[in-house]
Amino acid sequence: MKFNFFNIYFLPIICISFLKGQYDYSLEDLNSSSSTYGQNIGATFFQDHVTLHYFGHFTWGTCTSRFGQLNTLYENLKDQNYNIELIGIAKSSQSSASGNWTNSNNSPVCVDESPFDVWSDWGASQRDLFVLDTEGNLVLHQNITSGVPDNLENLILSLFEATGPNPCIIDSTYISEVFTSDNSENYIEIFNSSAHDCSLEGFNLYIDEELNNFIFEELVILAGDFWLGYEGNASSFVFNIDSSGDEIWLVDSEGNSSMVSVGPSYEISDIQLSQSFQSDGIGCYTSPTPGDINSECVTLKSYNKDLVPKTIFLNQNYPNSFNPNTSINYELSISGNVILSVYDSRGRFVKSLFSGFKEQGAHTVTWNGKDDNGIKLSSGIYFYVLGFNGLSISKKLVMMQ
Repeated sequence: MKFNFFNIYFLPIICISFLKGQYDYSLEDLNSSSSTYGQNIGATFFQDHVTLHYFGHFTWGTCTSRFGQLNTLYENLKDQNYNIELIGIAKSSQSSASGNWTNSNNSPVCVDESPFDVWSDWGASQRDLFVLDTEGNLVLHQNITSGVPDNLENLILSLFEATGPNPCIIDSTYISEVFTSDNSENYIEIFNSSAHDCSLEGFNLYIDEELNNFIFEELVILAGDFWLGYEGNASSFVFNIDSSGDEIWLVDSEGNSSMVSVGPSYEISDIQLSQSFQSDGIGCYTSPTPGDINSECVTLKSYNKDLVPKTIFLNQNYPNSFNPNTSINYELSISGNVILSVYDSRGRFVKSLFSGFKEQGAHTVTWNGKDDNGIKLSSGIYFYVLGFNGLSISKKLVMMQ
């Protein structure tokens, strides 16, 4: 496929291939809104990603405008689960004005120190855009002073078509149903709620803190479709699901994770109920629907008393990111036993914030970033999990040193 990206205002496209790393660099990401803030990044830092490298000045309005337009495209494709990164590279002589780029954009921003070796090595001029494919090959070098090309998005999408589906993303792909019974086959269902096919290759499925119980190989879930695994099958997990509070984790290859907590098993009118979950881990009892859209929640009654846990609410911690302390607020619609814990990005337990009985209403817990041994934890992503009567909700927090 041939792409015509230039007119009389644009430099001709340079389409060449080069060895990975030849056009690389290592510069610190200065954008606190970026997921790689504080890390040294470059062309080969983002493996298996399409990368856009934009060279400009913090102080020039046109440079800032073009970077903002590229960031809008970048955010749109990221939201669609595409592995894409945009890196802005300016010169250190304008460092004091870096907020022109970082205040309204979430992509990495770097500064090339004098004598500006990165600019020189790449042959970059003001407002030059370089696009590298997932193998590190240069597919576009173009000056975008006159505007971002209308068909830039089509070019980027074509680069992904040749590489197959992107990895699934935690939150849009999640454990949607769990079935436990002494008389029937237990199963776990995973749902891809995104609008694009995605790959589970390299994902882990495990119970509690036992890592690598089941690792997915080459497996694609179609958009809006399910993976269904039965306990003990050769192509599925082999661990036993315990319906008395097991925590089942789904973890991607980068350590991002989500978790559901399995409550007691119930049966109504000879129908063994399953437990269905939303992307945030909130669950309820339902009629089993393996490999299909979950049915409506079922209310269990015994002696006219609800057995199904009532709704719980877990707010985002504040501040986030934080150092040294952050507050976590949650609310119970009925009184009951609560467990509030913190886990690292690989699902390993690090801190118990509360375990015991709580009255109905709103509650607040403060965490100082230390583990159960009083040791200060390192910067990074953590998850706090609220458990209540067999249900659980988890949210992500970021600690900065």
